[in-house]
Order: sequence, then structure tokens, then C-alpha cells
Amino acid sequence: DATPPVDSFMEPGTVDPTVEGYYSYAKRDIVADIKVTKETRKYVLKEVVFDLVLPADFVSTEPLEELRERVKEMRDRSDEKGARKTEIRYTVRMDYYEAKGEGKKPVIIVSPILGGNMIVNWFASFFASHGMHAAIVHREKPKYDPTQPLTQAEAGFRKSVIRTRQALDWLLAQPNVDAEKAGSFGISYGALVNTLVAAVEPRLKCHILALAGGPISDLLLDSEERAIKKYVRSAATDAGYDIPRLREDLRKVIRSDTLAMAPYIAADDVILIIALFDRVVRRPYSENLRRALGYPEVIYTPVGHYSTVLAIPYLKTKALRFYRAKFYPEPPPGNRGILYSRESA
Repeated sequence: DATPPVDSFMEPGTVDPTVEGYYSYAKRDIVADIKVTKETRKYVLKEVVFDLVLPADFVSTEPLEELRERVKEMRDRSDEKGARKTEIRYTVRMDYYEAKGEGKKPVIIVSPILGGNMIVNWFASFFASHGMHAAIVHREKPKYDPTQPLTQAEAGFRKSVIRTRQALDWLLAQPNVDAEKAGSFGISYGALVNTLVAAVEPRLKCHILALAGGPISDLLLDSEERAIKKYVRSAATDAGYDIPRLREDLRKVIRSDTLAMAPYIAADDVILIIALFDRVVRRPYSENLRRALGYPEVIYTPVGHYSTVLAIPYLKTKALRFYRAKFYPEPPPGNRGILYSRESA
């Protein structure tokens, strides 16, 4: 069992080799397909796609070659939307906001919400406009498959962690990225994934986790998020039992749990954002995560899950200051401009 028992935690910030191994994969040279989709005065937006490598023990529900053939058929009949939706099952796809300017720069790896990328797009473009590369890692939309066992929930989280780590492999290999200055940013589902990633990925130095919580099994069952409720109802109906039984079984199968992994993350390297009136990730579950993380800095927004969008201008500024302070505790010689300023540190 790769989930650490609660009485055997190592020093915060130290990665347990046993736990890390559960999210490991065969290393290889990455050959990426890169396409420029937009250019501004501050950054170049690129779509980066390459093959995802899964561990030998990861059980795929459909052979890779069949998926590739299906994608080819979809593109042959001009169904690009369907092709991309299927292709993400076996690839890593990123929207890479490459900041312009000379020299190596920090990079922020961004994980999106369930509903799409619009909100994280605002953050990623903001970071890139202020001298930090940012990459949004696309993910598969969770969908309950009645032909598969309940362990598919755990497989989804594990796969998301592995995908994010491989995205980081590519990013840190770029010549204009400072590999010693990498951080993460996640909202809602993306923050759940990034909590898991942060616990096993020492290359990431700091993290902003917004609207997350735990334990994941209870969070899913008690959420008011429409997509999550649909997933839960489907799972309960197809398994033939009630919610209490589903809760019990989910607790058994979800090994990638935020509360189990949080103690491996140094609290000083985290900002946690909690919405006081959140009905998607209810506040008690967010407070559970806060305790498990060792009481990091917390920002409370006096709104709900979706209305936190009203706080985005403040949160963008707070995030930028946090990353700058972590990456540049002292001002770089001769630099008082876009990456550092006394008043914003």
C-alpha cells in the first residue's frame, strides 16, 4: 500500500521513496509537438503535446493502439473536438505561457478546475506577463465507467499526478527555465491534484492550493458540484448500494488522498485559499487539509466556490508576491523591475 500510515510521516518536505514510487514512471527523452497559438508583447502561448508514459502496473481500460486509431478516424472526418478529447487519455497536453525576455525564469505549473481552463488562463497569462513562465496541464474530464470497478477513481488521481510530473520533466528541460525556481498553482480539482504532486515532487519549491480539502472520498460524496454529484449517483446506482456503503468503499480504494499526503509538504511553502461559504468543497474539509498541512498561511474569501472569482484581482497579486518572495528572497543584483520590487516582495 503506497499510502503512508499516519504515524510514520517523515520530515515535512521530505519525499518518502515508497510513496514517490507509486507515482513513478520510466524516464525517456521527450519528443513534443509544439505549436504557437498566440503571441503578445509579454509572452508567447504554445500548445505542447507529447506521449504520456504510465507505469507497468497501471491498468488501461483500452489498448493504446486502439485509441490512436480512433483519434485518426476522428480527424479524418474532421471531428477535432472528439479527437482531442480522446487523445488526452494517452498524452500530456499543456498550454505553455512562455514569458519573453533574456535569461532563465521561474516556472509555475498550473492545474485547472473540473469545469475548464478559463480561470487558470487568467492566472497563467498574469504570471507570464510578470516574468514567470506558466503551463496549464490539461486533464481528462472524470467520467464514471460502469464497466470498470470503483478503483477507477483512484486510477484517475494517480494518472493526473503522473501526467503533471511528466509535464514538469519537459518544462524543467527548457533552456530558458530556471529549474531551481518552480512552483505550482491549483484551483478546486486542480488543487487536489497539486497537493498530491507537491508531496512527491521535490522539484516544486512552493504551492498555492485554492478551494481544496480532504478526505477526498467524503469531499466527493458531500459536494454540491453538479458533475461530481452525477459521478457519485452513477457509481452508487451501478454498484447497487447506498451512499453510506459507497463512502466506505471509496475510503478503501482512494489511496491518493490529500490528507494522507499533506504532511509530506512543508507548511512554509504553501498558501491555502478557503472560501467561507463553499458548497462544492465544504469548509470543514478545507480545514481538515489546513490541519494536515501543518497550518500554512491561509486566505479566507467571504464568498462561495464559484463566486471566489470576485477575488481574483487580489489573489493574482497575492500569488505573484508569494512566488517572488520564494524565488527571490533577496533582490537579484541589478534587477528592480519585472521580477522583483521592494514594494511587491
